[in-house]
Amino acid sequence: MKTANIRNFCLVAHIDHGKSTLADRIMEICGAVEKGHPEQLLDSLELEREYGITIKLKAIRLVYSSSFIVHREYEKANEPLTINHSPVQNYILNLIDTPGHVDFTYEVSRSLASVEGAVLIVDATQGVQAQTLANFKLSLDANLTIIPVINKIDSPQANIGKTIEEIKALGFSEDEIIKVSAKTGENVEEVIETIIKKVPSPRTRPGLGSSLSVSKKAWPLAEGLQALIFDSSLDPYKGVIATIRLFGGEIKIGNQILLLATKTRAEVLQIGYLTPKPTQVEKISDGEVGYIITNIKNLSCVKVGDTVTTVENPANSLPGYQEAKPVVFLSFYPTDPHDHEKLKTGLEKLKLNDAALNFSSESSTSLGQGFRCGFLGLLHAQITQERLEREYDLDIIVTSPSVNFEVDGEIINKAQQFNPQARSLKEPIAIVTIFAPKKYMGVISNLIYDKRGEQKHIENIGNALKIEAEIPLIELLIGFYDQLKSATSGFASFDFEIGEYRESKLVKLDILVNHEQVEGLSQVVHKDKSETFGRKLVEKLKDIIPRQQIAIPLQAAIGGKIIARETIPAFRKDVTQKLYGGDVTRKKKLLEKQKKGKKRMRRFGNIDIPQEAFLAVLKI
Repeated sequence: MKTANIRNFCLVAHIDHGKSTLADRIMEICGAVEKGHPEQLLDSLELEREYGITIKLKAIRLVYSSSFIVHREYEKANEPLTINHSPVQNYILNLIDTPGHVDFTYEVSRSLASVEGAVLIVDATQGVQAQTLANFKLSLDANLTIIPVINKIDSPQANIGKTIEEIKALGFSEDEIIKVSAKTGENVEEVIETIIKKVPSPRTRPGLGSSLSVSKKAWPLAEGLQALIFDSSLDPYKGVIATIRLFGGEIKIGNQILLLATKTRAEVLQIGYLTPKPTQVEKISDGEVGYIITNIKNLSCVKVGDTVTTVENPANSLPGYQEAKPVVFLSFYPTDPHDHEKLKTGLEKLKLNDAALNFSSESSTSLGQGFRCGFLGLLHAQITQERLEREYDLDIIVTSPSVNFEVDGEIINKAQQFNPQARSLKEPIAIVTIFAPKKYMGVISNLIYDKRGEQKHIENIGNALKIEAEIPLIELLIGFYDQLKSATSGFASFDFEIGEYRESKLVKLDILVNHEQVEGLSQVVHKDKSETFGRKLVEKLKDIIPRQQIAIPLQAAIGGKIIARETIPAFRKDVTQKLYGGDVTRKKKLLEKQKKGKKRMRRFGNIDIPQEAFLAVLKI
């Protein structure tokens, strides 16, 4: 296939705006799948189907014939099928379906670096949302051709006119906007034809976007093979499978290749692409997207963003991706200490196809050996935990979340590292963008104020408001999403990025259960909110931690000062139920014996703390 007939594009949108459904219709039109196949075919992970979201990007190769539309038009008109005046033109469409949730923006940025065009999808029932704007900016920075599409026009709740105005506010004309129903397939072919018409064919050396480590410079010139690894996975039998985009040369079975970042040499054993089923080929060439299987078994040798070239004629290294910067930190501990190596192996395998995951070993006196993990958000952490438990049969304890703090110039992300005597205490500030209907302006302003935030800018976009604010990152973690959705009846959405560190009055809040400090429940909080936060937390823990045979005190402390206390009442057993009559001293004797037994339990008893207790901080 000529490079001029290749189109590389991705689908980007806010969560639940219909990317995966539109991908289904495009695959049907191109004949890759038959009608009646399972919906959201590219969301193959069990968790993707359960949550109804895309977690992992998927790269699919499709073949589209421009005569398809001509055939259907003739069929509608009951005219003979003749296309003598319209020659068949075949195109290769490399479609990449991307996630829509803010926690998986890194997956989107990797997709944008491997394509020339982006289809920006907007739900006609919801309009432009926070992640819509974020993906629009990412696509602009990557110098992509952007095709705006309004989806769900068949819905009774669709407000097409309002959505058009909001998209026009982004700089598009009404003529550029395509109105489709991914559910019924209406006008989906027009999207394909527009992609072929507007998205340029792969350029040998395209410009770079902000998703890469350098901006708007030319790719290094080379005559040999240059391929960018933008995704990878692990097959237990075949080893590492790398998904690549070729920016020069071609790669064949039997080639001796070199991974420039890790200096790893390997032999290409298999080449192919997804259609969506794996299809093996002898080679892939400049401009194409596919996968390669080598003899590499070591997970650390293949890094997303690395350059693949040949050993015989090595080319220059392509600019790789910026390192993903985690913003939320949690610790993972196996409930069975013997599963420590199993947990490590699971994290290593997940990191292979999740470059945004970071982890390092740590130990705790109460929880044993575990790993400190960094994530792009709480959903990212939750998905990782569930994948570890399901795919690797692990039972994990997850500690309360934290963020980075700067203490006397040193970055820490654990409450145990916090030094209250430090001269300089700083916390990260999040630059937040909120989209919501205008009538919710008042409640959103109050919420921003309650979270120690400050409004910076307000802009009208159609019938909605775009509110920009600066809020401490730790405040976003503690109930902000739920409170925002509740205050706006679910209509608001938000996106954020990390800004600067600012001086703040921070203190370390310790939680004591039965007079013993629990490391996993310690928090770094703002001094002015510490007493209220501590009181609410122990109240939550009282409801979550199960009752024992003895009364359990719960205390919140700052330094040596107890600022809040609750008590979990003990189970009461009627030890006198078998007594029938007799002297009252018999009853007193049994009660006294029970009292002494409970004193001994209080001295030696261990308290089981459920997983929900460690995450109670999120529900305050």
